[in-house]
Amino acid sequence: MKNKIIQLFGYSVILNGLLCACSDFLEPAYDGTMDEDVVFANATYFCGPLNDAYSALNSHFEIAMDNMTDNSVARVLSDQYYLCGTGALRPDNNPVDNWVSAYQQIRRINQFLSRMKLNPDPKLAIPTPVRFYPLINRQDTLDNVREFWRLYGEAYFLRAFYNSELLKNYGGVASDGRVLGVPLVGDRVLEVTENLNFPRASYAECVQAIISDCDTAVKYLPLQFTGNDRVTGTTKHGRANGIAARALKARVLLFAASPMFNPNNDRNLWVAAATAAGDAIKELGANQFALVSAPASGAADDQGDAYYFTQLQATGTAWNDNARDLFLRANILAGNKAYETDHYPPSMYGSALTNPSRNFVDAFPDINGYPITADGTVYLPDRPYENRDPRLALWVAYNGSRLGPGNYHTVETSEGGVDAYNPLRGTSRTSYYLRKLLRPKTVSLIPGVTGAATQRTHIILGKPELYLNFAEAANEAWGVTGDPMGYAFTAKTVLDEVIKKYYYPASAWNVNTHYVTVVINTDQDKFREYLRNYRRLDLSFEGHYFYDLRRWIPDGNPAALNVDVYGTKIVKTGENTYSYERVLLERRNFKSPYQPIPYAELYNAPAVVQNKGWE
Repeated sequence: MKNKIIQLFGYSVILNGLLCACSDFLEPAYDGTMDEDVVFANATYFCGPLNDAYSALNSHFEIAMDNMTDNSVARVLSDQYYLCGTGALRPDNNPVDNWVSAYQQIRRINQFLSRMKLNPDPKLAIPTPVRFYPLINRQDTLDNVREFWRLYGEAYFLRAFYNSELLKNYGGVASDGRVLGVPLVGDRVLEVTENLNFPRASYAECVQAIISDCDTAVKYLPLQFTGNDRVTGTTKHGRANGIAARALKARVLLFAASPMFNPNNDRNLWVAAATAAGDAIKELGANQFALVSAPASGAADDQGDAYYFTQLQATGTAWNDNARDLFLRANILAGNKAYETDHYPPSMYGSALTNPSRNFVDAFPDINGYPITADGTVYLPDRPYENRDPRLALWVAYNGSRLGPGNYHTVETSEGGVDAYNPLRGTSRTSYYLRKLLRPKTVSLIPGVTGAATQRTHIILGKPELYLNFAEAANEAWGVTGDPMGYAFTAKTVLDEVIKKYYYPASAWNVNTHYVTVVINTDQDKFREYLRNYRRLDLSFEGHYFYDLRRWIPDGNPAALNVDVYGTKIVKTGENTYSYERVLLERRNFKSPYQPIPYAELYNAPAVVQNKGWE
């Protein structure tokens, strides 16, 4: 950790969509070299460390992370996620390692906070450390102070977020049985001359530090950005707000209550997680309880993925991104084709890098919510893609799927088909292609076609995850239908909201005939199993499943991770008839359910204890 936590940051001087409202941009009259006092004397530079922390948020989902689970496989066998999922994960070889980058952002935030002091001198025009807005009238004075406190809250949120990312990656159990988190820096701005040999704090201490920062953020941030106010209006979308802080708190408490970090299954931890998520949902108000639903008319349009696209582009109160289902996002990327380039079939000029597995496809229930192996299912083995949960058609391209603007391409993954596995053509290894997070009805990669791109971003915190967090925690704390807090919603009704969002037409959804109502009813164990599977599907390829699989392990045994991953061999047997054979492709191989702490950090800080299995 020595020398890495304290890497000095380069202050942002380029304005982008995340920069705070600042004036009087300082143009250096000399060679551009400024000391710290000069930097922090100007509002634009003053906000630089905070904006650097925003800019460091990944603008892309880590789609390929699911190649370390049974959701997908990598087509290219040199893929880092593939290698680490099949046994190459080590302290010095980890594609999700964020130790250095996260501590770097925490230092930036702490340096920003160290300057966030109000000056009580009455002789000053404003008490803020810099002037955020020109002083013309009394409202300008008030807005400078309001801007100060909003930025103050944002800084606490971002510190909580980066600490939570560290904890998510490196929280674990040591060989002596202690449940440990990461070294806590607190408010310190560390320098190279200091002793940086900090031990890991306990997991509980880390959780408490993050929750404290979240609570501080909630105190100073508006719940949502609405209206035209220059301090708290819609121009601030993309910055942290109160609902994002509440949702982050709920996420962290859910992890703390999970079997990996709650080996004695302390019910109080589940109650805390359920209450945090329930309180966040209540804050949204009854008029925003339902998830925004724009069901596709079928797999032939992009409307079903409105959450990932339409809410980013439309304006007004009805589709305002922060006022609906998106709580926090990274920078919006305009004119983007990255996912389509990476994951379209080669026949559509894509690279098919991440291939959904047969395991993933089989995890989708039938149209009535019944698992495809359950009694009462309407699943048909000889027509496996019919009568399925609508997410399957929206998120996976299978044999017969139609893709591309105008449905110009029909996927052919049966033997001999243009999209069937052929290593020389770079086609899918599984007979399936990724559709989730892509816009196949909008984006074309055909050479010479212009304007066929989309806006996209990384949704960091959103309503679907918050609802799934509540449903999981509430079931453990109060059961399937318990509501001791008087929320007027339960684990079941919240899960129902997530499930029904993608049904098309709306009449296809019938809560009274759905598996959750008919079969699960109030069975807590069955609900837990079902909820975990739906979470797997709904948050797939968004960077959640890899961590969920680990936090659900109660005993430190990686056996639950080391599963076989399958594809499908499809053979045409007649006119519109096919056979479907499961084909073993890979075996996951992890020596420990805990993430390894990098060797360099252990060397630089001997007080840091390695996680079990990596000693």
